[in-house]
Amino acid sequence: MRATIIALAALPLVACGGSGGGGVASIGSSAGSTGGTPTPTATPTPTATPTPTATPTPTAPTSSQANLFDVKTATTFDAVGAMHSLTINANGSSLYRGNASTVAAPSGTISYDPRDGIFVMSLADDKAGVTRDIRFQDPGHRTTTDADHVERQVPLLTGFNYLNVFEGEGVFVNFFYQRPNTDGAFVSLAGYERNQAGTDGSSVSEQGVFVFGSRSTVLQTPTKGTARFDGQFLATMVMQQDGSIPVQQWLSGTSGVDVDFGKRSLTLGLSGTVGPAFFKDAPIADSTLSIPSGSTFTANGSASWTAASTAFAGTFASAGFSNNGAAVPIDFTAVSAGTTSAGASSIDGTFYGPDAKNIGGNFRIVGGIPNQRVDIMGGFVGGKK
Repeated sequence: MRATIIALAALPLVACGGSGGGGVASIGSSAGSTGGTPTPTATPTPTATPTPTATPTPTAPTSSQANLFDVKTATTFDAVGAMHSLTINANGSSLYRGNASTVAAPSGTISYDPRDGIFVMSLADDKAGVTRDIRFQDPGHRTTTDADHVERQVPLLTGFNYLNVFEGEGVFVNFFYQRPNTDGAFVSLAGYERNQAGTDGSSVSEQGVFVFGSRSTVLQTPTKGTARFDGQFLATMVMQQDGSIPVQQWLSGTSGVDVDFGKRSLTLGLSGTVGPAFFKDAPIADSTLSIPSGSTFTANGSASWTAASTAFAGTFASAGFSNNGAAVPIDFTAVSAGTTSAGASSIDGTFYGPDAKNIGGNFRIVGGIPNQRVDIMGGFVGGKK
């Protein structure tokens, strides 16, 4: 892999995006008759339209399950994710697309077969520009966490398994997921990265974060009392300084969620660190960035849900960075009569495991800091304390 440090060059960023019937029988004709009026052929009854097969509901966890992977047969989990893609064309033009899904309309699915140790990641998000169907064989595709087997921009996190497949033409795909632990036995935090370089200088980069697991039912979710959920968050960020190339950075850290089940509301807090910056698989010097690696990231928001569902939704109240002790807030103010910005934020998720032992969701923050555009896509999980 290259180890070139590249400086920022002018390149505009174009933003786009954000979250049968049966056959009819033919009518026959009667044969001619030598006498009397021929009996008309009866009109056949149309074949009934088959009833569409209902989409299977994710299997609810049972008290006998040790974790989400403790299943006897192949199981498919919804991937509540946030993803983006960045295409750089040979002529230097670019197209950026991103989207954060909801519990009701996930990014796709993560399937796991315990008999063969196979994961199948099926993603389909037009707004994010990501459509993939990739099979990972564990341990056949499990990698050691070093630069020879994991894309170098992918964060190396304790307690995660890393899977890697080679698609050919220099294209590697990494899928990494959190092993079951006390912070999330019934929900897993996962990341995805795919980079493709063309011979003409073009490139396509895709990143995403997902949560998947055994969802709690409404009956398994408390209706009174409070609880604290502590865990981790993971995010991927695209940032573009004024008149420069867009760079990609991973963020990781801790999450804390305080839930009031009686009021069906929660508050979310994130605290973490910004990773190194990359463009077209080449590292960017920290000296050229206003948010260099090692900067801290914090965000705080709230969400709520209804009595008919365990899926919550909300927004952030504040988010920003700190670099060398100086606070750099993100402006994600929505469009109004008094603002010139068009920022946005979202929090979406649900509860996982028996008695809602775990929580998980995704988030997005779209905004800017002085002379820069910022788009952060992430996910978080936590265990009840």
